[in-house]
Amino acid sequence: MTNNYDRRVIRTKKEIKETFISLLEEKNFEKISVRDLTERAGINRGTFYLHYLDKYDLLDKLEGELFAKIQAIIDELPFTNHPDMEGFAKDRLVFIIRLLECFREEADFMKVILGANGDAHFKEKIREVFVYNIEDVFSKASEENQMHYPLELYYAYISSAHLGVLTYWLQTDSKEPPEMIANMLLDIILKGPLAAIGLDRYFYGSSGDSFIK
Repeated sequence: MTNNYDRRVIRTKKEIKETFISLLEEKNFEKISVRDLTERAGINRGTFYLHYLDKYDLLDKLEGELFAKIQAIIDELPFTNHPDMEGFAKDRLVFIIRLLECFREEADFMKVILGANGDAHFKEKIREVFVYNIEDVFSKASEENQMHYPLELYYAYISSAHLGVLTYWLQTDSKEPPEMIANMLLDIILKGPLAAIGLDRYFYGSSGDSFIK
């Protein structure tokens, strides 16, 4: 009896989630009502309220489930203080690949929540995950070296670039393998965007001197 009930609960929540995603493809979250959800999902309001307090609780729980998966990856792959860049790169590459695999598994939800009708707060939390990926080593490096620009600006740039690549990758049905995307993102972190796509020599020449004065 319990197993049958659990399966019904899982099925109902799956239907609510899929309906919520389909509605977010059509209109802004603020314009979605519980009535919209229940009518499209073919369930009564009482069933919805058995699982969620309101649409905000639904959004919080769906986002919470995703961030629980992200936290599990963070807990499983703790970063080590490597004395060399090679060790740092290997750590971060594995981490980014696992993140991308997680995001691809939740692609339908990720696409709408990162889209125009999605949640700006969620986007900021994803940006924070990308900053987490680099801030320890770059904070330490900044203490030992003279920075040309504030480190916070670099974090803003890197996290926004990562978020843009992630959004595009998901919106184009994740055609490229996670390993390729992860390597590109790591190249952007360590070498910069021009070197990452192979155009550094075009802009800087073989000597490394900038053509831009």
